[in-house]
Amino acid sequence: MERSYHEDVDATAARAFRSVLPHEPLPQDKLGYIHLQGGFEPKRKPSYSYNNNKIIIADDTNTIRNGEDKKACYWSKENLENAVRQFFSSSATERIDTDVTSIFIPHADCLQSVEILEDSSSPPYTKFRLCYTNPLAALEVVQVCRAAKLSPQHIFSHVRLLQQAHEQQEWQFTSRQIQITQLTQQPFLSSDIAWNRSNPPKFRRLLCRPGEDVQLLQEERESTRFVYISGLVQPTVPKIADWWDQQRNVCETIRYQVDRYDTSGQGVEIYVSNKKQTIRSCHVGMRSSQDARALIAGLQGAFVEWTLPWNANHDTDSANFTEGTSTAIPSDSLFLDYAAITKRSTARAEAREKGEEIIKGEPSRSECTTATKHIFIPGLVLIPDFLSEAEEEVLMAALNGPTAPWAPSQTNFSQSGAVKRKVQHYGYVFDYETADVKRDRSLPGSDCPPLPGLPEFLKAEDDAETVSDKTDAMETFFRQSVSEGRGWDALACTMERARLKEITVPNESSGESKATVKRHANLNQITVNFYEPGEGIGSHVDTPSAFDDGVISISVNSGIVMEFRKHNSPDKLKKLVYLPARSLLLMSGPARYEWEHMIVTRSTDTHEGKVLPRGLRVSLTLRTAIDLLGDPLPRITSRNFPPVWGASSGSQADARVTPKMEREHVHAVYDAIATQWHHTRGRRGTLWPGATQFLQELPPGSLVADVGCGDGKYFPAIWEAGSYVIGSDISLPLLQQAAYRDRVQDLNKNSEPASRQVSEHRHHLRKMPAVAVADCMNVPLRDKSCDAAICIAVMHHLSTRERRLRCISELARIVKVGGTINIQAWAMEQQEKSKRKFAGTDVFVPFNAQPKYLNKVDEGFGVSESETPVSSKSMAQVYSEEYENAQFNEKNGLVVFKRYCHMYRQGELEDLVAEVDSVSLHESGYETGNHFVILKVCK
Repeated sequence: MERSYHEDVDATAARAFRSVLPHEPLPQDKLGYIHLQGGFEPKRKPSYSYNNNKIIIADDTNTIRNGEDKKACYWSKENLENAVRQFFSSSATERIDTDVTSIFIPHADCLQSVEILEDSSSPPYTKFRLCYTNPLAALEVVQVCRAAKLSPQHIFSHVRLLQQAHEQQEWQFTSRQIQITQLTQQPFLSSDIAWNRSNPPKFRRLLCRPGEDVQLLQEERESTRFVYISGLVQPTVPKIADWWDQQRNVCETIRYQVDRYDTSGQGVEIYVSNKKQTIRSCHVGMRSSQDARALIAGLQGAFVEWTLPWNANHDTDSANFTEGTSTAIPSDSLFLDYAAITKRSTARAEAREKGEEIIKGEPSRSECTTATKHIFIPGLVLIPDFLSEAEEEVLMAALNGPTAPWAPSQTNFSQSGAVKRKVQHYGYVFDYETADVKRDRSLPGSDCPPLPGLPEFLKAEDDAETVSDKTDAMETFFRQSVSEGRGWDALACTMERARLKEITVPNESSGESKATVKRHANLNQITVNFYEPGEGIGSHVDTPSAFDDGVISISVNSGIVMEFRKHNSPDKLKKLVYLPARSLLLMSGPARYEWEHMIVTRSTDTHEGKVLPRGLRVSLTLRTAIDLLGDPLPRITSRNFPPVWGASSGSQADARVTPKMEREHVHAVYDAIATQWHHTRGRRGTLWPGATQFLQELPPGSLVADVGCGDGKYFPAIWEAGSYVIGSDISLPLLQQAAYRDRVQDLNKNSEPASRQVSEHRHHLRKMPAVAVADCMNVPLRDKSCDAAICIAVMHHLSTRERRLRCISELARIVKVGGTINIQAWAMEQQEKSKRKFAGTDVFVPFNAQPKYLNKVDEGFGVSESETPVSSKSMAQVYSEEYENAQFNEKNGLVVFKRYCHMYRQGELEDLVAEVDSVSLHESGYETGNHFVILKVCK
């Protein structure tokens, strides 16, 4: 698009340069200016000493040369200017290949001048100004230099002015990136506040909220010049071009499509997030409200293809700009709405310009809830202890465990950017961009799990005669689900309890005389939110057109203070309500429509005079999604637990493919902790009694397969029984601990525990242990080649039923007919005094690793001269970079890994064995927190 350049003030008047702000259009100057700032002096200065007011400089050849003054340690101003000019004005064919990566700067013929800004005649010089024939050329040069992280080393490696300065001296320049900024001499075009880089404005959508003056809102919508645009990029686009992640590129790309609605000729403002994420929404500042209305009318619902304007309209060296810039990015269906700058942003900016004290935000510590205890909100009901502690525990195990619904990562966006907290919808998706529910579940972006369902015998009609009986049956099923650790059944029962519960809702503060009894039988949508300490949510009312009356919030694991504010209240009514863990909050009637609610971003709350630190809070928000006519949408339920996206792997062939859960939370963990595992648990030599007895009863000379042998802690028991062993494990570091050849001398000194020691006449068996790296899904042994097999503490690391069946089948395949198999795994039912307690069947079990055993990180502490020392990073940062699935406990100095484990309920192993035709159950039982089965191979 052609731009008209004009001067707003006398061209001969002296005007100061300023940086072009990210949201501004291209400068309307006739020339384009660039500011460079960096370390243009040598990185390593030659050593020198004074002798009779002369400087003696020693070079690498150990020859001594006399210098006239200290200037000899730097390049002259003339040489520096010539070097920079030569680099930016040279074509690609003129550049000299060096060890430094080549950078091809466009518009070499557009460079007019290079000027050092320092007035001093004494070096070093650090600031340059480049002048180009037009602003667009200057912009492209800025983008190229930023993308390539241009440094003085790039510039001076391409020039041959070294000999002109000093023929024999070795000059080395820094590789630190140069600061590069586009400049302009024109004043700010907007009559509004000039928003700088560090304090950009915040916007609010001009939406109609209950209780607001519709006429005033409409007047504000008609008078605003700001527009909100979402749907900039399709969610299904597999890869975004590199240039789209650069803020200025996105601004110019959007401006190229929007400029045709600008009648002022001054260009439009584009406000995008400066965070490192794919930009999916923005705010546009037109120059008039008429242009804003024209923009909304012209692009509402449109599909466009974003491309850089210089690729479309300029015959430039665009191929040298950024790889992939010629690829257009398709938009989604654009959604536009009116917006305005928040009053707080305006007030802070005005105060900053006047030099006044900046308006502070919310206090760091909240007001005590007792200060607003007298405020009554009609329709607001708080029910403490809606859940029991046991119910809460099993819900947390499901929602924060391996089968949590956000295991496939999801990103949710609102009008102000990405929703940072973890959030998952059931039944229907709530779209944060449009503030509405997605009613058609078949459309892209509407995919979410159905509501957790109940068994058929609990699905009777909700008539008055059956509700009581249904409630009793559901509560019995709830208790059974909790005792067996079935978290998803517990979630289904939690919603059903909320549906069936009759809640007394007082309408006046005088008491129960004006109360009504309500039951919310049409609840059909759940939103699960994770609030980490310090996280909150802005003031809002759940969209009236999306959800019916009656919004329920259930707090799990931790309490929090929720703040309520009355719409357009002249007294600015506010009420602080503490929601304890396991409580239910109902917002209906005026509390639903006339009061906004929010959670202030803090790490503590004040309740009844006590400061309460926040913990991880899981919020279950239950609502009734409605159609466009106001009727409840159908309830979509399913008994598939846990919820999955797409087709689940259920075939025998799929069982051989290791799921991501096991790769990250089993294999990677044991590879990292192998050394500590042997030095602690392995060297303690604790063996499960039933497994040891099984091995002792085998005939001498038996060949035993130890599948999942780890560091080989059962090898000595096998050898002591006079048997031979072939061990296999998926973890090579653990198997390396099982190779006993390197520890023969220690064995002679009896340095290992009794369970690891072997009688002298059995030593010949242990000298050459046979081990192999192998998956228990594919054991590398011939059919019927072993007399027996053991599989100890392996089955509880297999994440699907198909893989558990496959493991049993593999054990049966390698053992001859009549041979025996011993399988042991962790039990859901733990002894009363045991430290291990499991609320669910699928959980993460922490392993606390000592950093001294984690060699991978220890090696990372080596520091080279050219690298940033690792010691400058926090320990938490170091370990989070090296081990993605671990957290660093700063207090205790431990790295905490999360191991995936499936806890077996009583009878579950026996049920699995019954599905394998080639084995029969010989014995089963429970010992020391483990379930075991002993099988006989019959086919």
